[in-house]
Amino acid sequence: MSLTNHGILIAIFVFLSACHTRKPAETKMLDLGQFTITVPATWSPVKVRGIDSYVGLIALDYGDTINFDLGWYSNSLEEDQKFEILNGDFYVLDSASSDSVRNFTFYGKADTVDVERFMENKITWTTVDGRKAKIVSPKRTGQGMTGIYIDSIWMAGSARDRFQMNGRNLNAENERRLLNAFKTLRFNK
Repeated sequence: MSLTNHGILIAIFVFLSACHTRKPAETKMLDLGQFTITVPATWSPVKVRGIDSYVGLIALDYGDTINFDLGWYSNSLEEDQKFEILNGDFYVLDSASSDSVRNFTFYGKADTVDVERFMENKITWTTVDGRKAKIVSPKRTGQGMTGIYIDSIWMAGSARDRFQMNGRNLNAENERRLLNAFKTLRFNK
C-alpha cells in the first residue's frame, strides 16, 4: 500500500469516526434540594413526607426502591445482628426467633469463630463530596443492603445532620449502578 493510499484510508477513518453519533448519556442528575446525585435516566424520585428530617424514595428499575434520610437521626446502616458475643462466648440467633423475642444459641468460644462469616454485608470507607462515607454492600448480590452513610453533612443548630441512602436485596444491575451513583453525591448547603 502506498503512502497516498494509506493517507486516504486514515482520512476516511477520521471522517467516519467524526460522523458516528454517540448515544445520549443514559444518566441524569436528580436535584433533590439538599443534594444532587447522578443516576440512570430511568430512575425517578418519589415524594415522601418526613416528620423531623428530609426523607424520600427513588424508584429504580426492576421494581426496586431506595430510601434516603438527611437529618439528626439518620440510620447509620448497622447490620441487624444475627449473633451476640457475651463473656467470650459466641451465640447465633435462633432461626425460630421472632422480632419480639430474640433467642440465641451457643455456637462456640468467640476467639475461635470467624465473625465475618455471620455478617450479611461488607463495609468499606471512602470520601464523597469531601466527607468520610461508609459504604455498605451485600456479600452476595441480591441478599443484603446497599447503602451509604455520612455521619456529618453539616451542623444544624447544636446537632449534626447525618445522611443515609439505602436499598435492600437489589437487583445486581441496580446494586452496581447505585454504588457508582454514591460517588456523584453533592450536598448543597
